[in-house]
Amino acid sequence: MNAELQGRVVAVTGASKGIGLALVRALTAAGAQVIAGARSVAGVQVQGATFLSLDVTDEASVQAFAERAAAAGVDALVNNAGVGAFMPVQDITPDEYHRVMDTNVKGTLLVTRALIPHFQARHAAGQGAQVVNVTSDVSARTFANGALYTASKYGQRAVTHALAHEGQGYGLRVTEVRSGMVDTYFAGSQQGESHKADWLKPEDVADAILYALSVPARVRIDEILLHPTVQEVAYP
Repeated sequence: MNAELQGRVVAVTGASKGIGLALVRALTAAGAQVIAGARSVAGVQVQGATFLSLDVTDEASVQAFAERAAAAGVDALVNNAGVGAFMPVQDITPDEYHRVMDTNVKGTLLVTRALIPHFQARHAAGQGAQVVNVTSDVSARTFANGALYTASKYGQRAVTHALAHEGQGYGLRVTEVRSGMVDTYFAGSQQGESHKADWLKPEDVADAILYALSVPARVRIDEILLHPTVQEVAYP
C-alpha cells in the first residue's frame, strides 16, 4: 500500500491494455479506487477498479464517464487514451487526421473539461485534485513521417500547459508524463515483440504516474520525461 494513494479515487482513460491497464493495477495495489474507461472493456477485471465503456471522442460517452467518476469522489484524472499513426505529410487523409487528433487532443479536452467543475468544487471544499496527461517524448520535437502524431502530442502538451496555468487558481496540480519507446500495442503493433525487449515496459510508465500522484500536496510535478537506455538521448 502507498499511504499517499490509500483511499484516493483516480479516473484513468485508455485503461484496458498497455500503460492504462498497468496503471490501473498499480493504483489498486497501492490502495486507490479506480474508475477505468476504455472503448472495449469486455472481460477486463481488476479488483478495486470499475471498468466503464468510454469513447473519449464522444461527448455523451465522456459525460456519462465523468458523472460516474464524480459520484465516486474522483480526485485525480489520468488522460492516457491515445492512438498513433506515422506517414508522410502527403499521405495524411482527413479521416486519419480526425482519428488521431480527435482521440489524442479532443479526447483530452473533453474528459478534462467534464471533470473541471467537480475539481473546482473540491477546491471550494478545501480538497485538492490532480490531472496527469500521458503524452510522449515527441510532444516537443518531430521527425519524418511524424507530422500527424507529433502534432497531436504538441497539442496535448499545449492543453496541459494551459490547464496548469488555469488550474493553479483552483488548486489543480497538472503533470505531463512524456515517455519514449514503450512495449505496448501502440500504432497497431503487438506487445512483447522481440525488437522491443529493451524498451520501457508499461509498468515503468505507470510507476512514473504513481510518483506524480503520490507526492505531498505541497509538491507539483510539472513534467516527467523518461526513456529506455537503448533509445538515443533526446531533449526536451
